[in-house]
Amino acid sequence: MSSLHSPSTTRRSTPTRRGRAGLAATAVVLAAAPFAAACGAGFNSASEDVKPNAAAGTVGDLRVNNVWVIVDQNSGTAEVIGAVTNTGDAQDQLTAATAGGSDVTFAAAPAGSAGGESTGKGVTVAADGVTVPGGESVSFGEQGSPGLSIVGGGLVPGHFTTVKLTFAQAGTLTLTAEVEPDTGLFVGYDPNTYQSPSPSPSPSEANSASASASASASSSASASASASASPSASK
Repeated sequence: MSSLHSPSTTRRSTPTRRGRAGLAATAVVLAAAPFAAACGAGFNSASEDVKPNAAAGTVGDLRVNNVWVIVDQNSGTAEVIGAVTNTGDAQDQLTAATAGGSDVTFAAAPAGSAGGESTGKGVTVAADGVTVPGGESVSFGEQGSPGLSIVGGGLVPGHFTTVKLTFAQAGTLTLTAEVEPDTGLFVGYDPNTYQSPSPSPSPSEANSASASASASASSSASASASASASPSASK
């Protein structure tokens, strides 16, 4: 009988029990590697890599990654965190944002905080929006970076909410983001730290204020002169 048809050559080899255990362990390590790498990057890092369970999307030349809504459960104040990268050549401006239907306030970095690498060159914050030049990025909520603040939004940790970001040129991006407390992985975030920039008065407001001050000064001078003249008039 030919050896080609012998049981020893046609039977498939099967892994031993120890071999199967080794393969299973290897599979678990490989599956966990991406998540471990993401956690190693740090949830406070300015990395543009999308992290597990984070909302992300693209609109026009703008790439938005790692979006969550963080809530201080004591005060109820919240903030939208995430990174915006302008891959185009021209600047764009985030002009409006909402989370759970509540308007977001554009807030400058806390006074005295050191600027970080998460804020690109030329990124500016004003009451009417955040401007991101072409080729630059900004991470909201990072140390020394601007914030997207929400007061009294009633957002509850453990739920999902709709986040809308509207840009002057690219348009509106709608995302579904997780709401998380400022504890655990997000203990480094504090929604209460942000201060809204004070808008500069318009020329008409400045002129009006100046006119009011002048009128007040003139009235005071007239009253003073009248009081001085009264004694002589009564003689």
